[in-house]
Amino acid sequence: MRLNPSLIRSSSILTMAATIVHAAAQSSLKPLTPEVMLTLARPSTAALSPNRRLAVFSASRYSVDSNKSIRNLHLVDLANNNALSDLTPQAPETSHDNAVWLDDSHVAFLSKEQLFVKTVGSDEEPYALTSFPVGIANVKFNSAANLIAFSAQVYADGTLAGAKEQDEHIKNTKKDSALAYDSLMVRHWDEFIQDKKNNIFVAKLKKDGDRFAVDGDATNLLLNTGLESPIIPFGDQGDFDISPDGKELVFVSKINTRDNAWKTTTHIYTVPTAGGVAPTLINRDTVGAAGHPVYSSTGKSIAYLQMMTPQYEADRNRIVVHSNGKSRIVAENWDRTPSSILFDSKDENIFVTAEDKGHVKIFNINLATESIESIVNEHSQSGLSLIDDQTLLYSTASLTTPNDLFTVDIKTKKIQRRTDVHAETLANIHLSAPEDVWFKGDLDRDIHGFLLKPIGFDPSKKYPLAFIVHGGPQNAFNDNWSTRWNPNVFASAGFVVVFLNPTGSTGYGQELTDAINNNWGGSPYIDLMKGLDHVLEHNAYIDDTRVAALGASYGGYMMNWINGHTNRFNCLVNHDGIFDTKNGFYATEELYFPEHEFGGLPWEDKAKANYERWNPANFVQNWETPALIIHSDKDYRLPVTEGLSAFTVLQRRNIPSRLVYFPDENHWVQKPANSLRWHAEVLGWIKKWTNEPRQNSSLDHNLAYKTSQVTFNVNN
Repeated sequence: MRLNPSLIRSSSILTMAATIVHAAAQSSLKPLTPEVMLTLARPSTAALSPNRRLAVFSASRYSVDSNKSIRNLHLVDLANNNALSDLTPQAPETSHDNAVWLDDSHVAFLSKEQLFVKTVGSDEEPYALTSFPVGIANVKFNSAANLIAFSAQVYADGTLAGAKEQDEHIKNTKKDSALAYDSLMVRHWDEFIQDKKNNIFVAKLKKDGDRFAVDGDATNLLLNTGLESPIIPFGDQGDFDISPDGKELVFVSKINTRDNAWKTTTHIYTVPTAGGVAPTLINRDTVGAAGHPVYSSTGKSIAYLQMMTPQYEADRNRIVVHSNGKSRIVAENWDRTPSSILFDSKDENIFVTAEDKGHVKIFNINLATESIESIVNEHSQSGLSLIDDQTLLYSTASLTTPNDLFTVDIKTKKIQRRTDVHAETLANIHLSAPEDVWFKGDLDRDIHGFLLKPIGFDPSKKYPLAFIVHGGPQNAFNDNWSTRWNPNVFASAGFVVVFLNPTGSTGYGQELTDAINNNWGGSPYIDLMKGLDHVLEHNAYIDDTRVAALGASYGGYMMNWINGHTNRFNCLVNHDGIFDTKNGFYATEELYFPEHEFGGLPWEDKAKANYERWNPANFVQNWETPALIIHSDKDYRLPVTEGLSAFTVLQRRNIPSRLVYFPDENHWVQKPANSLRWHAEVLGWIKKWTNEPRQNSSLDHNLAYKTSQVTFNVNN
């Protein structure tokens, strides 16, 4: 159909006007600076009141000026227009967390490692509920039995009082600083292994007038078992659950033996809350990792997540339902890996969260038919609670906003926002909406990722590119919020931001995840190079002579690998990356990871070649790209010598380079002031090296697009 020229002109004028108005509106927005990002509230998972009318959550806030954070409790009135109020004040030095409802009017919470109680609707100050000899953590409450469960670190005698006495004895008598070990692990994540272990305790509560009080002594349910729970370094209250009647507790544990360093085997146990009875093992014949045990609403079943492959921490999670002494796998053929489980009120369905193509969705699985239905499909969901048979409460975060509370109607899938914690702060902040990127990677696989346009975007201009590689490597960039690698911070700094999920990523089927095994520098590297080619070809506003690559952990490994295989980047940023795969085995603490990734031990003939084949240290003779190296002293996963080694090569080869060292951080830079310095260093580095076009603009990748052709001999 031939259009009227006047309509075309009118349409063009309207489009132009709309573009101008949009650009003007965008120009009035301020950038998401690291300072703005770090001062945003960080809400926790919400806890529902017994009557399901109220929800309480904690949120921390950081002040750049004082360099201090506070964490207080917030109350949401779900039955009264979602009214939001402070349950405890936002006062200096406040740190209130881990809230649990004792009844519809009283909330217990942790402050200074002890429990306090706040009466809802009262101006009275919170009162102390516990005064245990040592600090406690990971609190849960069961109203049917008036029972609190919590974790505490204790010595071999298993008592809270004994832990305090031993701490004081060591403090007063130990003159040296030595730690001695007869077996692995020596250290884990960011701490050296000590004699104190996490144990789970329970204690009864009673009403003393209008106040709650502890009734008797706390009971150690793991006494004399040699078991530890929650499991360090990341174990929390998700490692155990109390049965609805309060008579039993289920927990996850690893037996403390030296092969923990090279085995992922994790067991699920049940134990009576009355104590005095040895725990019962319910997944005896499995050799993989297990976790997230929960009771069903009726208490007749237990569900948990189970991996089947030994030594493989990225195996697919199976949903196991255990009842009447028997276990069965639910939805065994579902090619996604759930991360949490929640039963409905009748034990007919379970709701799970799982990664799926760049989002963390909520799924409903019918236990009888094993049918799977997605309920919430966009962004990233967590912290599920059941309000009623029709409604779920949960937290949602995305690339454009931190966590807020939402509800969804399970049948109609209608979503309702319940909080807007960040609205005022983000109202005048530029946040680029993510765009999906799909392309053909190595072996013709479909590879996905995201692209963000920079602040004040003008399609007629050229922009530098920040090309970010995720860690893991079995991990993924999702439509989620982050304070460590937030793509919108880079977009606000004037960069187009591309972050892809190459081979090895999660959420796209287990086959893609598994395909990185013994393939670290093969398919993932090819995917990344093809993905970069794709975005440059289809987005003319990206300046292909001003491209920076950045990555952490495995992403840092990839920076070292890239430096030995291509000169197409202006600069690199390597945060806590592997420099030498072989030496990395000898220095890391979780040996099962490299043993699985590279097919065995580095001195065994079958595996030795694999460690060498994918070793960035074997290609340092090709390094020529300027690189920023960031590493932290308390990173025991990839020790600081990896970063020092990479910096040594760069300096000895006279390549422009910079080392940033954090003596008090682990694998992640988390302290806010350190994070500000991290961002200043990273943004300063990539701005410096992308300010001018790359002198050598060759796109020769020095690596054929066939994994079979990856060899030690790389031609310059």
